Amino acid sequence: MGDTMPGNGDFTAIPVLDLGLVQSDKPRLLAQLRHALIHIGFFYVSGHCISDAFLAELKRQTVAFFDLPANEKLAADKIHSPTFLGYSVLGNEITKGQRDNREQFDFASELPATWHIGSPVHERLTGPNLWPRDEVIPGFQHTMLSFIAQAQELAEQLVRLAAESLGLPHNTLLDKYVEPGQQQRAKIVKYPAVDQMAPSDGVQGVGPHRDVASLLTILYQASPQPGLQVQNHSGEWIDAVPIPGTFVVNIGTGLEHFTQGVATATTHRVVSPLTGQGPRYSIPFFLGTRLDTKLDPVEMPQEMLDARPARV
Repeated sequence: MGDTMPGNGDFTAIPVLDLGLVQSDKPRLLAQLRHALIHIGFFYVSGHCISDAFLAELKRQTVAFFDLPANEKLAADKIHSPTFLGYSVLGNEITKGQRDNREQFDFASELPATWHIGSPVHERLTGPNLWPRDEVIPGFQHTMLSFIAQAQELAEQLVRLAAESLGLPHNTLLDKYVEPGQQQRAKIVKYPAVDQMAPSDGVQGVGPHRDVASLLTILYQASPQPGLQVQNHSGEWIDAVPIPGTFVVNIGTGLEHFTQGVATATTHRVVSPLTGQGPRYSIPFFLGTRLDTKLDPVEMPQEMLDARPARV
């Protein structure tokens, strides 16, 4: 994949981190993770515990959902959800002033609505999912909830490793910023093919952005088509091509803030696939932070603060 960090100090590829090193060479893994956190903000993970068989079923169910008749998808439209869970039609979202060329279905760990008059406002964001009818897509709900549980376990493992790699006790970030049992979110996304590369023709998969407020994102690229691009510090777009059996992980602005800018949240975008390539399917999980209290940064080791590169 080329050098991740050439002599000019900027990255030209996204590194692959093997979680199998937790058992065989943990210091090496922590050094690789620390480098990715500070200098790149993105990395792949291999050697995780989510099976290929499950990922194949996850993709099958994802494709099956988007192939449903429009009326079945619209029955779970998020317009009916006070917690913004459910289906969004193609082009419903806008990034950087342009419509995103995607349709998607947002879901979360299953929790009941507990909000009532007098409850804190943030509690309104927790509530049940809107699911398509099980008879039209059997097993969909079970598969999606299984994914969110497995992805959360992986994300929490990575946050513990991230803390350790930055010289913190391994549970520091989770204990401070994630409330046990809080609702976590994910989505399945379909990017239809377009005639020309986005965004030059005004049709983008998703425009340039950073993942706001979350600790990190775990992304399964369920299609072989490229599309995800990461912007390096020189402004160049670096392809994060799909690698079978891996997840792409990126740092959210929450983790950047909580580590006093030691971990970096990097701008990224999605370029739509071209005509003839077929649609691209993507499945992200977002490890969010607790909403019930003000969240201040942790005290970071001075050597980590000194390691922060100058940002352009």
